[in-house]
Amino acid sequence: MFPSADTIPPSSSSYPVIQRRPRSRSFGAGTPTFSSDLAKLKAACSSHDHNDNGSIVHSYSEAITIASSFDVMGSNSPLSRKLTLEGKEDWIEFMNKSGAVSSSGGDEDGNPTISIHLEKFLRYCFDFAYKMPSSPKNRNKTCGVDGGVASVSPLPLQV
Repeated sequence: MFPSADTIPPSSSSYPVIQRRPRSRSFGAGTPTFSSDLAKLKAACSSHDHNDNGSIVHSYSEAITIASSFDVMGSNSPLSRKLTLEGKEDWIEFMNKSGAVSSSGGDEDGNPTISIHLEKFLRYCFDFAYKMPSSPKNRNKTCGVDGGVASVSPLPLQV
């Protein structure tokens, strides 16, 4: 009727002893973190010959090589469920949408010189992967029937 002596704690409490299981080291390992990807970015950029900023590159190929090592680009990342980057053209289009690419002047052949700010691109990747879309209710308040922007006013109280 009574629990055995090995389940009763040494204290006067009548509760059974519950042994804690060790915390899994793999818990959360599948979720990319900005800080770990930023550390990868800084390590990759420090091994190359870059400017003082350290995270600006001047070719899409170099940017793709560095960015493809980010955990947020991994196959288990939420970003991979929202975006497929199969070829260089897909990468270039995604980088251009990020706002991290700027072009200036040109070289002796007239080709514009590009600068890709990889830290800005990394932030965009995390925003794209983890930002929640706006709710349909909010979209309805800000868009008119014809798709134009309407004035935003609070919804009437329903009593």
